[in-house]
Amino acid sequence: MSSSAAAAVRVDAESRAIVVAGLGALTGLIGGLIVFAGRLVGLAEGALPVGSFAALVAGIVGIPVFAITYVRADRRRGVEAGVPRRSRLRRAIDVVGLTLTACGMVMLLIATLFSIAQLAFRYLEIDAFAAAVLTAGAVAASTYALSLLASDITTQRVATLLAMFLAAGTLSSMLSAEDELWWQNNFSALGMRQVSGSYAFNVTVILSGLVLITLSGYLTRDLRVRSLSYAVPARGVGIVRSLLIVVGVAFMGVGAVPVDVSQLLHNIFSIGLIIAFVALIAACPALIAGLPRAFVAASAVFVAGMALIVVLWVPFGYYNLTAVELLAVVVVFTWLVLFTRNVSTGQLPGGDASLDV
Repeated sequence: MSSSAAAAVRVDAESRAIVVAGLGALTGLIGGLIVFAGRLVGLAEGALPVGSFAALVAGIVGIPVFAITYVRADRRRGVEAGVPRRSRLRRAIDVVGLTLTACGMVMLLIATLFSIAQLAFRYLEIDAFAAAVLTAGAVAASTYALSLLASDITTQRVATLLAMFLAAGTLSSMLSAEDELWWQNNFSALGMRQVSGSYAFNVTVILSGLVLITLSGYLTRDLRVRSLSYAVPARGVGIVRSLLIVVGVAFMGVGAVPVDVSQLLHNIFSIGLIIAFVALIAACPALIAGLPRAFVAASAVFVAGMALIVVLWVPFGYYNLTAVELLAVVVVFTWLVLFTRNVSTGQLPGGDASLDV
């Protein structure tokens, strides 16, 4: 795409984002005036506070905004790049996974910001007009951001969105858990049916699996473009994609089958998830030619770190299974973000790595 055409696309995306932000603000304002009419409401406390309502409206409005914008942008990118279109099933998975994850992310962010504001302004209650204006502002900001995000989805953004969504959803479940000592068991305890917030935790994990499958497609495209552009062997691309899909399916299984439904099946998904991720981290430097030496060395450190995490649990018993799971998730998603950045920078690190791996 020429620079002038790219600039026109950016201007069009910005204009569309402003329009949908205005429509979102209008929706939030009208909805707030109706819902909050005749009463005083808190920012994050009481029956249907402003934060909860604003997050709900932002999510409802954001779904069509993100989905439509993403489909249009994805179709445009496919035509410009001249690449074959993905199957309908793959496109549907991409749209559903990214849309729900992005909208869930803004809902969590809005609810968190209003909760923080409530802590700053304790016992504050506002009237219907002020509540409606705050709702309008939150919905406008979220729809604006979602429209811009959907108009230019890249591999790096998908990986970053996935990591942020998983962290935010897990943290929200941890904070809302009625059992203050849940961490003495493991993270799977958050997904048990009788635990408060289990639904949110399981949905977060399932959506994360869907987005990982989407990420596999984006990453595959980047790796193949990189291979064609720089005559780098692409023999390991299919294996990387398959491992990411296995990880995504395992993630979905962990969320869909809570430990109190079937501990055996839940553990199979969990173990498969760990094995596939470790295999991915360990194999990528050998499978993907031309990776920077710094990243190859970092991958070795990540694998060693995973081994150390497990060893400190068994046999040393330094911490419990919850700490193992938390540290492992941090390690693998940090590596995943670094990996997507290193393969989608658009250029090879001249002379920094051997191309005959």
